[in-house]
Amino acid sequence: MVTFNKVEFGERLRKFRKQKGLSQENLATIINKNSSTIARYETGKLVPDAEDIFLMCRELEISESNLFNNRIENTDNSTNPFNTKTLYIYYNGYYSTSKKYDKCKFKINIIPKENYCAIEFVNYKTDKIYMTGHIESDNFMAFLKFNNYVPNSPRLECTQININISGGINRLMQGALFCTNGIYEPSVRKCFISTTDIEFTDEMLEELKITDSEYKRMEEINIYYLDIKNKEDF
Repeated sequence: MVTFNKVEFGERLRKFRKQKGLSQENLATIINKNSSTIARYETGKLVPDAEDIFLMCRELEISESNLFNNRIENTDNSTNPFNTKTLYIYYNGYYSTSKKYDKCKFKINIIPKENYCAIEFVNYKTDKIYMTGHIESDNFMAFLKFNNYVPNSPRLECTQININISGGINRLMQGALFCTNGIYEPSVRKCFISTTDIEFTDEMLEELKITDSEYKRMEEINIYYLDIKNKEDF
C-alpha cells in the first residue's frame, strides 16, 4: 500500500533547505510565497503543489523523489517487486551504424540499498553501464528512472520505463520506454521485460508495433496512450 506522511515530507524539506544554506525566506522567494508558507510545509501543516515542489527541488538541487524518500512501498514491504537481481528488456531500437531499426536487448541490474533499489541499464553482451537510477513501484506498475552513468557526459540522458506488473512478474511483462535521441527528440515505444533471459523473437517484435486502435485514439483526443496491458506469454 502506498503511504504518504506529511510530517516526514516536511522534515526532509527542512533538512535539504538547511544543507543548501537557505533560510525559509530565501526558499519562499523562489516559489513566490512568504516564509510562513515554507514553515507550514516543513511542519506538515500544508502540502505544496506539484509546481512548488518542482521549483524548490530545482533550487535545492535534488530530485522530487528525494523529498518522498526515494521509495514507494509495496504491500510486501519490498523495494524490489521483481524478486531478481537482473531484468531483460526487449524493444525496437535504432542502430546508428546500420541506420536501421531492429531488435534491441539490454539488461537491467537491480542493486538493493538501505532505503531504495538502485538500477543500472547495461549492454547485454559487454556489461557496459549506460545509465543508473532507481525503482518506484506499487502492486500495479513499476517505474524505472534512469540518468547518465557518467555525470559529466556531453549529452543528458533521462530515460523512464513504465512496466505493467499487475499480471505478475513470472511472465513476459509489457512496458513503455520514454527516452530521447541524439538531438533530444522525445520518443515513446513499447517494450517487453522479463525476469529470465529469453530469445528476442520476430513474433515479439511484431507485438511491439503501434496498433491501429492506438493511432485512432491519439487522433480522437490528441493524446498518445500506449496499450501495455499484459497479454498471454509467447
